[in-house]
Amino acid sequence: MNNIDVRNKELEKLFDYLESNRLFSGVVLLSEEGEAFYKRAVGKKSEIKQQTIDAIFEIASISKSFTAVAIMMLNDEKKLRLDDDITKYFPSLPYKGITIKNLLNHTSGLPDYMEWFEDTKNWNHSRVATNQDVINYLNKEKPEVLFKVNEKWEYCNTGYVLLAEIIGMVSNLTYDEFLNKRIFTPLEMVNTSTHSQFLESRLENFSLGYIYDWEKGIYYLPQQLKEHKYVYFFDGVKGDGGIKSTAADLLKWEQAIYNNELLSQEAIDMILSSTSLKGNVTTGYCPGLHKDFGGYGLGWKLENHPRYKEIVLHDGYWAGFCTSLISYKDFNKSIIMLNNLDFTDEKLNEIPHILTLALERILFYEQVNLEEFEQLIN
Repeated sequence: MNNIDVRNKELEKLFDYLESNRLFSGVVLLSEEGEAFYKRAVGKKSEIKQQTIDAIFEIASISKSFTAVAIMMLNDEKKLRLDDDITKYFPSLPYKGITIKNLLNHTSGLPDYMEWFEDTKNWNHSRVATNQDVINYLNKEKPEVLFKVNEKWEYCNTGYVLLAEIIGMVSNLTYDEFLNKRIFTPLEMVNTSTHSQFLESRLENFSLGYIYDWEKGIYYLPQQLKEHKYVYFFDGVKGDGGIKSTAADLLKWEQAIYNNELLSQEAIDMILSSTSLKGNVTTGYCPGLHKDFGGYGLGWKLENHPRYKEIVLHDGYWAGFCTSLISYKDFNKSIIMLNNLDFTDEKLNEIPHILTLALERILFYEQVNLEEFEQLIN
């Protein structure tokens, strides 16, 4: 039995268990040398359809990697500079000293827009917000920064909304048009788009995200539950999320970063260099796959792991969806996990992270251990 057969046997054991216990719904793809050696679809894509390998998922914050690369393409073309102050593009915003690079690496100190919009006193939740609504909020409310520029790192969706708007201003295309023309089409990512689930017609082959009551066997759509209704009223906001894609297309995306298909080597090096905080701290401040190793570059999480070496990744969460794209650069291996199942029981929402670590161990020739999953349901 060769190495791939050994790993496939372990992977089948893992997903047979998850499927029989209703603990995962989605698609997983593992690759080596740029080629997929394992793909499996489990669970349900919609109320009447089973999951398929080519299903389209909301990839949530993995979208940030696309926004960052688009900015770096414009930087390569000298249409903008990373040290441009954002007031060059948004002169009415009261935030001098924040640069494009600060937006990219989450050191701007800007508050996250989501909290304000989630308050029904501020926003009508029956209305879908857009990027312009986020900018209007910043202009009108002028929320204070959380910290001075470069003082610390704090994940900020607001910054990536502004980056999407800058891409539009500089390229004379909309954010959606730029991604389609300059990234999706050249890379033949034919099933990837910035489609809005609620503003546009139903996307064919789209996986619906579910919130699942495992004990009762009941599936809910996120927008049916008050605490998850944000999936509806944030559906028009782009840049920080909003991209829909498939496992196969994300493998093309991962390989394009490997092969410098879109950017100069200088730009790739900048993207994959961890942000240095006060005291020259480059790891441990960003929640990554492994505790204590996480740093952040420009639109990508970065880890330097003692065993797995340089890891480039991003994950994404949106009610009903949990996604990961993990690239092991020194070994040219990757894991793509697209999950469309949340749980009402919070402890079961640990499954995507536990699963990803299990996939990593199998990818590097270890046996699967089902005990972690069993402990969650027993």
